[in-house]
Amino acid sequence: MKTEPQREIPSDKPVQPDAITSNALSPTKKTASSWVVLRNRNYALLFWGQLISAAGTQMQVVAVAWQVYLLTHSAIALGLIGLFQAIPRLLFSLVGGVFADVFDRRKMLLIIEITMASTSAILALCTIFHVINMFIIYTVVLVAASVSAFEFPTRQAVIPTLVPREQMPDAMSLSMVMMQLTAVIGPTLGGFLIAWLGVANTYWFDVFSYFVVIGSLLLMVIPRVPVEIRAQAGVGALMDGMRFLRAHPIILAVLSLDFFATFFGSPRALLPVFASDILHIGPQGLGILLAATSIGAVSLTPFTRRISRISRQGLGIALAIIGWGICIVAFGFSAGPLWLSVLFLAGAGAADMISMILRGLVVQLTTPDEYRGRMSAVNAMFVIGGPMLGQFESGVVAGVVSPQFSVVSGGVACILATLAIVACVPGLLRVKVK
Repeated sequence: MKTEPQREIPSDKPVQPDAITSNALSPTKKTASSWVVLRNRNYALLFWGQLISAAGTQMQVVAVAWQVYLLTHSAIALGLIGLFQAIPRLLFSLVGGVFADVFDRRKMLLIIEITMASTSAILALCTIFHVINMFIIYTVVLVAASVSAFEFPTRQAVIPTLVPREQMPDAMSLSMVMMQLTAVIGPTLGGFLIAWLGVANTYWFDVFSYFVVIGSLLLMVIPRVPVEIRAQAGVGALMDGMRFLRAHPIILAVLSLDFFATFFGSPRALLPVFASDILHIGPQGLGILLAATSIGAVSLTPFTRRISRISRQGLGIALAIIGWGICIVAFGFSAGPLWLSVLFLAGAGAADMISMILRGLVVQLTTPDEYRGRMSAVNAMFVIGGPMLGQFESGVVAGVVSPQFSVVSGGVACILATLAIVACVPGLLRVKVK
């Protein structure tokens, strides 16, 4: 059964999974490549600015993880990084989504990026003056994550306003490619920068990258949501978003798949342990391991247009996440050489890329513009909260048992969770976004 495009809060009648019809137009003409969407000036400014800024952020991620491990040599301390990142994102993401639907999104992004640059500058200065300690690191991580909770839903809500609807699959695909490119460039470069220039200078590179995206935002023109349909600040706007989500249970199921995959199956927090104690490859090798999943994802770049046009998105997401779990189990069993570990992580990244593209289309193309900030916030809670809480979970299991057991058991749990969700929501496998 098809539903008509919705511009108001839908009724309590759930959407049938057989044919989810979005309020986006079906593509009427094909372009030669997904990269054609970069001809839209404002989208191109956001894309290139975020590419550089996010790469800098990934450098900072490597620097923080390496510095924490040097200070503590503790897997649990590494896992706590994820916990301190997850708590504020889970608490504030919905608030950030409401803000994105109420206030000027461009101004919000400018304030956010300036604040994030300041947090990296604090880490750099504390490292230079030899006053850095775990309390400072965890505090800065907590503050940065709190601010970032407002950034993700705002940026995701902006993207559909910058391109024609028929180019949305291409824009979403390229945004996913950009995220993965930064996760390749950032950790790899970050690992080498730590070895060559030290942790403090790596933080300064991140500060510089924020000024690039700030310049892009100053040059952009971002349309605002019309006043007559704009959400009003307050609890009412939050409840409206929850009613919309309740009326679209397939969106919740799709997001749950990703949450459990990354909560159980993400080995990211333990990669410093693998680099130092298992594979014996140092900070340069850590950067390569951190980039490996994204290398696999980027390898699918020539096929993103085909992936974005898979008709049965729900089935594609489920199969991709099972593939992710299998590759994580294989990585947990491998004890070297480096190329084999990278191969398994790259396979996981390729599977994750397919899942991200299809999930993004399901969420964005079934959500009206006036709800995109709030739905992007819900997406952030699942997509970002999952791996960050997973870092804490994997760190605890590794500390109690072993790093290898933590990774292998996490991959198995990811597969079992996917099968359980599919069994509970069988209509998920028939989802088709038109």
